[in-house]
Amino acid sequence: MGRRDNSNGKFLLGAMFGASIAGITALLFAPKSGKELREDISKEVDLMVDKASDYTDYAVERSVEMYDAAADATEDIKVNLKKSTDNIKKQFGDLKEDAKDEWNHLKHSVNESGERLAEETEDTKDSLSEFGDVLADETKRVADEVADGTSRVVDEAGDQAEDVADEAKDAYNEVKDAAEDAADKA
Repeated sequence: MGRRDNSNGKFLLGAMFGASIAGITALLFAPKSGKELREDISKEVDLMVDKASDYTDYAVERSVEMYDAAADATEDIKVNLKKSTDNIKKQFGDLKEDAKDEWNHLKHSVNESGERLAEETEDTKDSLSEFGDVLADETKRVADEVADGTSRVVDEAGDQAEDVADEAKDAYNEVKDAAEDAADKA
């Protein structure tokens, strides 16, 4: 989407520049006195500077909007990740509680097999510990991926904002130089 906005901005800038140059050219060929011609050119230059300033304001506005959108997306991702983590913790707690309840039931029903029961308890504990470790690692991996993606989005939005501001500044300078050249030639 950034490339399309960029080409639209260049088209708009080119159209503004072309219209301004056409206006100045028309003024140069008009049968007027030097003073009237200079006044008309001065007005045209002022109009071009105003248009360039409007384009700069538009570029800054778009940059702020893109930055705000990236910040909002980052916040939404953080909130969703927090909810998911809380939900996983709750499910893990419920699973742990269910395992504990099952263990107590098993302990009472198979009282005579104490040794076998102790081994199964240890296995269940190890499995839950491994599951918890895997779950923690997976949650951290997902959080890191989300943070990396969010960072890239914010960096890209900042880069695009700088590009648009630089283009607006360059266009302003080109229009200003062209106007000064036209005024000098008059």
